[in-house]
Amino acid sequence: MNSQSLTTLQNILDRVLPLGDVNPVLVNVSGYQMEPFLSICSDVYSDIVGTPFPHKWNENKLPQFYTNSWQQDYALVNPNGTSVTNVEWLERGIVVDMTSNSTPRAWGYVECGRQLTQATGTFIQVSTWRNPTFVANWFPNYMLYYGTWGAGNTGGNPTTGTNPGPGSIFTNHLNANANSQPNNPINQVIDPNGNLQVLTVYGTCGNSAPNWPPAGSAPGINTPDGTAVWTVVDPNGVGIRILPVPSQTGAVFQFNIIAQKPAFRFTSLSQTLDPFPDKYEPYFRQGVIAQCYRYSTIASVQAKFEKNYTIWLKTLNDLRAMEDRELEENRFIVEQSVMSRGGGAGRGAGWRGAAYPFPGPGQGY
Repeated sequence: MNSQSLTTLQNILDRVLPLGDVNPVLVNVSGYQMEPFLSICSDVYSDIVGTPFPHKWNENKLPQFYTNSWQQDYALVNPNGTSVTNVEWLERGIVVDMTSNSTPRAWGYVECGRQLTQATGTFIQVSTWRNPTFVANWFPNYMLYYGTWGAGNTGGNPTTGTNPGPGSIFTNHLNANANSQPNNPINQVIDPNGNLQVLTVYGTCGNSAPNWPPAGSAPGINTPDGTAVWTVVDPNGVGIRILPVPSQTGAVFQFNIIAQKPAFRFTSLSQTLDPFPDKYEPYFRQGVIAQCYRYSTIASVQAKFEKNYTIWLKTLNDLRAMEDRELEENRFIVEQSVMSRGGGAGRGAGWRGAAYPFPGPGQGY
């Protein structure tokens, strides 16, 4: 089984209930009277994942997506057609050059940050490898930009890409015969009824507008469009914005991004702590004890909260230290001195690292 925890909230309750000061707060927890214990456990879990620390047990792989002509924003769809919602912040990522014939394929870093402004495709193009190759952030889908089916602009809108319409062809980015990015229209649109649609099956659009679903349609509903298919996405789902904006044609990059999951609310005593691992259960239990003092109606007991919450925060730091014993791979490396002239093409021109720690020929220091 994939669960990292077999410990249930009932197990936690059984372990803290014998404590004298805590017992009055929880004594009525049974059957449908599970408060405030569920709220206490939810508060504790929110504290744990609320730290700016990438817990390995809380990581989430986003669905892979591929760069498209002149397109900066990408609403994400899971392989089963559902929208992506289980994201709190982006942690790290790489891109892979899918048009490369080399084995293994060339790849580059994705630097994940808070937010990027909307941009056109004219600022910079991915013509040479850089480090990072792309920067990326997430937005809710309703904040991304979309095309308009049948708007008829030709030659490409530098902000959104070419709008799809009658007879538009969407070529699969992974076509074995393609050695560069196909000149596709934008692959996400707002339909006339206000639904956000993402292309999920490549093909040729029909000669007339699709039979779009009614306003407010549930995410996951498919709409055939000739041989192509559109899928409704959740406006509050997650999408990715990238920079630089891909060119009309060129290399197809596959994005592989890792995110941290958000906090969630506990709803029953049978629920496990998953994804919080069982080996860290004592850290969770200490937080529950501290929060129980907060919820007490007895003033003398409630007064113990501040001290015990401070102890809990130290426990939280101890948990972070437990997870942070490995060598840190992120580092600052000086690329060039203040007086150095700019880098050129070739080895060592873009960045310094273990592989290329020194400037290339003729670059100086």
